[in-house]
Amino acid sequence: MERHEILEAMSELKLYGMRASFDEIAGKGLARRDEIYPLIASLIRAERTHRQARSISYRIGGAKFPVLKDIDTFAFADTPIDEGQVRELATGIFLDAKRNAIFIGGTGTGKTHLCIAVASAVIRARARSSRRNELGFACERSRWLPATILQGCGSAELAR
Repeated sequence: MERHEILEAMSELKLYGMRASFDEIAGKGLARRDEIYPLIASLIRAERTHRQARSISYRIGGAKFPVLKDIDTFAFADTPIDEGQVRELATGIFLDAKRNAIFIGGTGTGKTHLCIAVASAVIRARARSSRRNELGFACERSRWLPATILQGCGSAELAR
């Protein structure tokens, strides 16, 4: 099979990550005189990475956040919010326990920022998860509601 036929076949099979990195991986592999199996393994890793990145992008886009926020950009020093608890929520462990995360507070306390930051972190952390519809957040007075549903019941208070 010629190079252009291989690239066309990859496109037909929707192996876009593999196709994008084919020349680089094949060139390096041939220069190092690698066996065929390490080359194939590198192409498969490239495809897997590409699909994970697309999955994260799709899921974050589907949540329709008004703006992307990050936990690291939140100023915990000026608030009574427990940073450790927020970072624990960002791991998504509450989903495994079938619990909800409820953010309660007055205007300007960072509820929306933290909701979006935790939701984004959970989506990224669980990119390899095969479970669908495992995450959703509802922020009072926010104009966004992700398209997926939060499982379970209960709550986690961030501050009193």
